[in-house]
Amino acid sequence: MASFADPRDEVVFYVPLWKRNGISIAQFDDYWRDVHGPVCARLPGQMEYWQYHLSAYEGGIFPEIKNIVVNDSPEDQFLGIAELTFSSVEDRTSWFTASAILMDDEHNIFSKAIGYTTSLGNTRTVLSKLPDPYPNGPISAIRYHVMVRKHDEVSVNDFREYFIHTLMHSFGRCDEVLQLRYHVFDEIDTSRPDAQGVEHVEKQGKDYNAAFEITFSNGLDRERFFASDQYIKAMSDGGCIIQMIKPCLERFASTFVCDHQMTLAGQRGSSTAQLITDLGATNQIRDDIKNLMLTNQLSE
Repeated sequence: MASFADPRDEVVFYVPLWKRNGISIAQFDDYWRDVHGPVCARLPGQMEYWQYHLSAYEGGIFPEIKNIVVNDSPEDQFLGIAELTFSSVEDRTSWFTASAILMDDEHNIFSKAIGYTTSLGNTRTVLSKLPDPYPNGPISAIRYHVMVRKHDEVSVNDFREYFIHTLMHSFGRCDEVLQLRYHVFDEIDTSRPDAQGVEHVEKQGKDYNAAFEITFSNGLDRERFFASDQYIKAMSDGGCIIQMIKPCLERFASTFVCDHQMTLAGQRGSSTAQLITDLGATNQIRDDIKNLMLTNQLSE
C-alpha cells in the first residue's frame, strides 16, 4: 500500500453529525460504530470510511486571532464526522445511489447530518507521520478537526488560494505537526431532503467552506505550534478572509473501509474488532470465519 501522504485521486463525502436529543453519548458512540457503521461499510464504491468521534469544544485551546471567531456555540456543536473517500466521482455516485438504506437509520442517533463533497484535487494529505492512519480506537496523539468559514464578501477562489497556499502550506512546514489533511468543499447541495426528522440542509450562513485535521504528538507540541510565528502570521493574514473556525477534539476514530476493502471493524463492528485485537483472537480473522460471518456459509 502506498504512503498515506502520497498524492492520489480522491473525492470525499464529509459529514458533520449532531447527536439526537434524548440519547447518551455512550449510546451515540456505540450505535454509530457498531450498528450504523458496518451497514455503511457494505455499500459500494468506497475507498476509505472513517468515523471520528469528537468532544464538544468549549474554548480555551485555539488562540484568539483578530477578526476570526473561534466557534464554541453549543448549537453548532457536532459530536461526529463521517469521512468517506472515493477514487472517482462515479464511485461516489454509486454510493449515493445505494445510501437510502442509511437514511432510514439516521434518526436513531442523529438530529442533523450536513454533507459536504470535494472535487478531484481539493482533498489532500499534506503530511502524515502517524504510524497507522487507519485506527480503530483512540490514537496515541492529539488530533483536532477544524471547520473553516469564509467572510461572505470573499470570493471562493480567493478563499481557496489563501487556504491552500498560505494556511495549509504554512502549517505543513511546522515541525510540531504530525499529520495535516485538508478538504476544500464544493458548493453545498441544498436539494438534499431531510429524512425522518434529521436535518440535511444547513441554515443560511451556517455552512462551511473547508475543513482540516491537524495532529500533534502531545500538548507541548500543540502549544508550541499555536505560539509559533508561522501559525500566528498565517492566521493573522487570513483575518480578512476567514470569518470563523470551529475546532473539535477527537476522542477516538474507527476505520471501516481501507483500500476498497472492509476492515475488521467494517465486518464485525468497531467494539468487536477492538475486543478481537486486544485478546489476540487470531482464529477470528481466518478466512473461514470471515466467510461464515459475511455469507453465512461454511467454507469447504
